[in-house]
Amino acid sequence: MAILCIDTATEYGTVAVAREDGRVSSSTWRAAGRHGENLFGHIDRALVEADVRREQLSLIGVDIGPGKFTSLRVGLSTAKGLAFGLTLPIVGVGSLRVLARSIAGPSTHARVALLEAYRGEVFGAAYTLEDGALHEIVAPSFGPPAVVLDRIGEALGTRAVVAGGEGARAHADVLRSVLGIEIDGAESRVEAAAPAALVAEVQDVICRHGPSDLDSLEPQYLRPSDAELPERALDSRRER
Repeated sequence: MAILCIDTATEYGTVAVAREDGRVSSSTWRAAGRHGENLFGHIDRALVEADVRREQLSLIGVDIGPGKFTSLRVGLSTAKGLAFGLTLPIVGVGSLRVLARSIAGPSTHARVALLEAYRGEVFGAAYTLEDGALHEIVAPSFGPPAVVLDRIGEALGTRAVVAGGEGARAHADVLRSVLGIEIDGAESRVEAAAPAALVAEVQDVICRHGPSDLDSLEPQYLRPSDAELPERALDSRRER
């Protein structure tokens, strides 16, 4: 069973192809907001490296967020198109869960995953990872770093913590003051989804919950779009 996994939640893109024998071939790149321009090229590259044809795939996995609005839509529409065209099941996974799996650290430590939500805010959540199973301690949320991390800190108490992701690097001072941890290790430099972590989360979700519904699968933005229409219709008539 070969699985194609797609992650376009952040500035970076990750594509991974997992073969039945456990081998994972992948491609990771910095898209800088242009995922739509090169995603299929990276998919084809990973498939060739894995020696897998599209017709040999048995499942499509895709990161559904939270993350960048346009990037999430590009990744999800591509994954849904492939699933529909190849008549394959699809499963959506959360970006913060994938990030938590990508953070290095002892199994005894909680993993705090932080992504930039822009406008000075972050997406954050906390998990434990034991024997390959990821357990949620604090559900994904967004807001100012201090607010999100205060919420996480209250739930974690005195538990030992590791943190990572682009949000962890950008707000290291808040992490230090709220959780008392220094961001200076390899785990803090996690920028893109680790291919093995992406595959592991897809495999875990499909085993525990089964496939997602193709028609209703949507991005998990967490925050409203800046492009939302105003509550009251604008009056476009000129004053006379």
